[in-house]
Amino acid sequence: MPREKSEAVILKTFNWAESSRTVVILSRDFGKMPLIDKGGRSITSRRGRLIRFARLEIGFHYSEKTERGYINDVELLEMFSFERDGTLGRLAYGSAACELLYLLLPEEESHPILYDYLVNFLRNIDLCDKHYLPALFITYFLRLLSQLGYHPSLAYCINCGRETDLDSPSDSPICFSPERGGVVCPACQRSGEYYIPLSAESYRVLSRLQTASLTEAATVPIGYQEASLLIDALTRFLSYQSGLVSGLKSLEFLEKLRNSHLTLEKDSR
Repeated sequence: MPREKSEAVILKTFNWAESSRTVVILSRDFGKMPLIDKGGRSITSRRGRLIRFARLEIGFHYSEKTERGYINDVELLEMFSFERDGTLGRLAYGSAACELLYLLLPEEESHPILYDYLVNFLRNIDLCDKHYLPALFITYFLRLLSQLGYHPSLAYCINCGRETDLDSPSDSPICFSPERGGVVCPACQRSGEYYIPLSAESYRVLSRLQTASLTEAATVPIGYQEASLLIDALTRFLSYQSGLVSGLKSLEFLEKLRNSHLTLEKDSR
């Protein structure tokens, strides 16, 4: 393969030598790709630096002997510093967004729409108020699921197609089945089956974010406990629908942030 160039974002890195590593990127033109970054970790390297949470232009070539791609040069196009208030949350949500793509995308299949959406997401979480970070991530998560063919049914019962009833008593939760793939009405629920109960308000938020743009999501404040419930529901849905069994480390980190986040919310009142 001749030398190529493509705009890209780093999804994951694996260090395997003092100065070298394997870098998995999402490129706009070639999709998800593992590339060898030989000598790139060395402080004496004259090549441009690989930076996480940045839009880069990466030049690379494939070796005919090893059938591996090697990075030649790197140019920084745009960096997302996450320096505003709530840096840890921004880093965690950005990491989770990249991790989902790393786990779900096949290699070397171009996904320019998903690439542009990832860049737009990183740009939004870099600039928005920290209280809107959960809504932005949930919107991103929902759009990624839909783009990859995993579209949770929220407006209608996944079994009979009946429209979800929001006029039921407020103490009656709306049951979401990760295994079946969406909301299940009372008539179609089965004894012993696992459901995630959603309050009417949580259901409304999730439904709204399923069709929201990132700009619209950046105006929706969600409490941390409610966000944790909705993200857990989507993660379990993804596990059932895709067969993904490995845990999302970035989302585990988000859970560890819970106490500090709640403390920050309390202090800000």
